[in-house]
Formats: sequence, C-alpha cells, structure tokens
Amino acid sequence: MYGHEDLVPLVRGFGIEPHFVRVDGRTGPSGGSKAEHMVRHLAALTGVEPARTVVIGDAADDAVAAAHAGARAVLYTGGSHGRASLEAVGVPVVDSLREAVGVAERLVAAA
Repeated sequence: MYGHEDLVPLVRGFGIEPHFVRVDGRTGPSGGSKAEHMVRHLAALTGVEPARTVVIGDAADDAVAAAHAGARAVLYTGGSHGRASLEAVGVPVVDSLREAVGVAERLVAAA
C-alpha cells in the first residue's frame, strides 16, 4: 500500500481529491493483509456503507481487499500490474485516475 504521506499529495496533484470522502494510505510499517487494512479504513468512515464505497487501486489485491470489506473496486493500469492481470479480477479497469473517479461515481449512483 502507498504510504499515506505520499498518497495524499499524489491524489491532490491529480486534482481528484474533492471527489473522495477520504483518502487513506498505509500508516506504520508495511506488511499484513491489505484486506485487514481495508476493513479498518472502511470502519473508520462513520456513516459510510461499505456497499456504497468504491476503492480505486492499481493491483489485483486491491479489488480482493475491497470485496473482503464489502466494497467495490476500480483498478487503474498506471501501477505495476498489467491490464491483463487486472482484468482477470473481474472489476472495471481504467487507464487514468480521472476515468477511475468517473467509473466509481457511476457505480455508486447505480447502487
């Protein structure tokens, strides 16, 4: 997981931060299960239902962790994983973070 102190300025720099209720990266040492991190992050969102939450990630395990926490996912091809491995997970795959936000907004609107 991207460190929180690196992730927030990155998301802000893309100009998409206002589209999110919250932006969370890893705090503390790396390791442990992404699914465990995801459950903790979603539990910290008071009044936000996991079923109406969309995680935007760049790795297949981001989608697996989102599903474990009861959320949906959109995967972005700009990370270290290729499109084919991301598409194998069965969630929407996009080529830009702006597109990811648009798909996430449509997923939530359809819920």
